[in-house]
Amino acid sequence: MIKCCANCKNCVAIPRNNSYNDIDYLCVISSYFVISVHKDINRIKHLTPGGRELECKYEPDERRLT
Repeated sequence: MIKCCANCKNCVAIPRNNSYNDIDYLCVISSYFVISVHKDINRIKHLTPGGRELECKYEPDERRLT
């Protein structure tokens, strides 16, 4: 399994309730919205709007593994 934000227990999916059924992903640890949730976290960097790199505290979500 890939270590990505979509499999992390600290990532929360928030639906937008628009006609496209978009979903925003929020990292509870950093309090920032995350893009590229399905990419490997070892290959990409998540940055704040000011350019600071966010620390990832990845913990696999046991509910999403099955």
